[in-house]
Amino acid sequence: MPWEIQYVPEKETVVVTTTGPVSDDEARELTGRAITLLRETQATRVLGDCRAMESAPSLGVVYWLVNDYADRGVPRQTRIAVVHSPAPHVAEFARFYETVCFNRRFEAKTFCDREAAEAWLHSGATG
Repeated sequence: MPWEIQYVPEKETVVVTTTGPVSDDEARELTGRAITLLRETQATRVLGDCRAMESAPSLGVVYWLVNDYADRGVPRQTRIAVVHSPAPHVAEFARFYETVCFNRRFEAKTFCDREAAEAWLHSGATG
């Protein structure tokens, strides 16, 4: 499995870690499980660690998954930080994800550094 999801109670954060290639079907499954965990824990922070992702799902699938967040119960106040590797295709995926979230009124931001991502998740700053 190229991904892992866990809830970190002391940080009230759902952490999604991807490794290797992530297919469209795996992205759908990962998203469903992450949304379920968000609802079960009532967390409003998500840290997506994509530094070890070798290939991302298609941009079309990313678009439609984010488009369905509201219908699937993702709270609007959820903050999503995505940490990406310097690989151009992974950085492009992360920036596209951030843009789609913004367009759907979800707060997401991309980072090259996990510490910066965690600091933003727990800060009061937006954007």
